[in-house]
Amino acid sequence: MALFNKFAPGSRAGSTEPYLMSIVENMNNILNTKRDYGSFLQDFGIRDLNEYSSREDISLAVIEEVKQNIKLYEPRVELVNITMEQNDDPFVISFTIDCIVLNHSRAIHLIFDTFFNKFHVKDTW
Repeated sequence: MALFNKFAPGSRAGSTEPYLMSIVENMNNILNTKRDYGSFLQDFGIRDLNEYSSREDISLAVIEEVKQNIKLYEPRVELVNITMEQNDDPFVISFTIDCIVLNHSRAIHLIFDTFFNKFHVKDTW
C-alpha cells in the first residue's frame, strides 16, 4: 500500500505544462513507491515505518524520508518546506510539500497536499 495517495490528473489546479507534469509524475512515483520494491535504485521510495509507534515519530520519519528522496531523485525542484497538516483522525497523517521548480522561466511553487490528494501550481510574481 502506498504511503501517499496518488496525485490524480483530475485533482490538480494550475498548469498542464509538460515539464511540470513530468515533475508531478516523478514525485508521484517517489512518494508512492515502497523502498526495495518496484525500483532498482538504492534508497528510492519510502521505507517501511512499522518500527514507530507514535504519530509524531512516524511523521518525523516520513518528513525525513520525503526530504531525502526529493533531494536524491527529483533534481528539478528545490524543497522549500514540508509541514504536517492538522488532522483529528488518529489514523491519518497528511503533509503539504512545497517545492520551487528550478530552471524554469519564473519561480513556480508546486504544492503537494497529501490530505486532499492534489497539487497546486503557484506563481511567485
